[in-house]
Amino acid sequence: MKRLKKMIHNCPYLAALLVMWLLMTIGGIILIIYRDYGRVKWGDLVSNPLFAVVWEAEKKNNIGNFMKSESAAVVLSDRNAGQMGIQAQTQLAKGPMVQLPEEDSEAVPEEEQIVGETVFVEYPPVETDSIYYEDVGKTALTTDYPYTTVTEDYFKDAAFLGDSRTIGISDYAGLDADFYCDNGMTIYKLLGEKGVTWQKTGEKVNLSQVLQEKKYGKIYIMLGMNELGYGDTEYFRKHYQELLDQIREWQPQAIFFLMANLHVSQEKNNLETEFNNININAKNVAAASLADGINIFYLDSNPFFTDENGLLKSELTFDGVHLYANNYAEWKNFLMEHGVVREADGER
Repeated sequence: MKRLKKMIHNCPYLAALLVMWLLMTIGGIILIIYRDYGRVKWGDLVSNPLFAVVWEAEKKNNIGNFMKSESAAVVLSDRNAGQMGIQAQTQLAKGPMVQLPEEDSEAVPEEEQIVGETVFVEYPPVETDSIYYEDVGKTALTTDYPYTTVTEDYFKDAAFLGDSRTIGISDYAGLDADFYCDNGMTIYKLLGEKGVTWQKTGEKVNLSQVLQEKKYGKIYIMLGMNELGYGDTEYFRKHYQELLDQIREWQPQAIFFLMANLHVSQEKNNLETEFNNININAKNVAAASLADGINIFYLDSNPFFTDENGLLKSELTFDGVHLYANNYAEWKNFLMEHGVVREADGER
């Protein structure tokens, strides 16, 4: 003990290290006790988006991993890669579509199963140094499927889940559906205890409880804008998949439509931050990768509102992010032209 005191006296750095070790040991014991006998769960800690920023920053080249299984992509020759040329989607959609292999279905014989196909258009990616996203070098087209043009009655058993853009559809599209959305809503908060606003009443509801008690025929989801600075794209896709799986467990009879996030205008497209169209496109591609063309479809309305460089047209927006009220009629028409109608529940 005397020798230890002498070493500490002669080496203050050693003393500091011993104090730090002692504090960390005590803190670790307290955390373990609190974990076992308190209310803290490790899963709640590591699933926090702030933790993900540090954790995911240690990974390299993970953005391309979630698309490795995709077997179809159209190569977009030398274009303005930085802006991604979303209008190219419309042009390519008019030509031959590259086919994705159909997934096997146990419920319905292959010759009777109609499977939609989500095609991805490749372009030369640009270099980024953000921990939140990379340029994935591709953009997704609306799932190719024999959609039905429907009437407004089609949406009476529909639920729309989303953020401020979804509020815009609720306020100005004139659809008779249930809208559960809030400004700043994310996939991390949608099913949380704080709830989400039911736009018909303006009151907060527990969406987890609602989706277990009320059955919907269609569910539209549009999330991703407020997640641009939370974790990276793979982290976003993972939690989007978990959210989708949970809601499908509660709503197995529903048809799901994953709606692409609108791009922003030139003024809002800031490549020096995470709030830009490259990041938005990465999140959209992640969402599109979850579509199976059977019960889950990806819908992208960007070609109706963006220019040849993939930028939201300035004359359509008052803040570079949200549309003027009169432009939601175009969005409504797009949704009505992309209905999925089946003759019987057994076909699903």
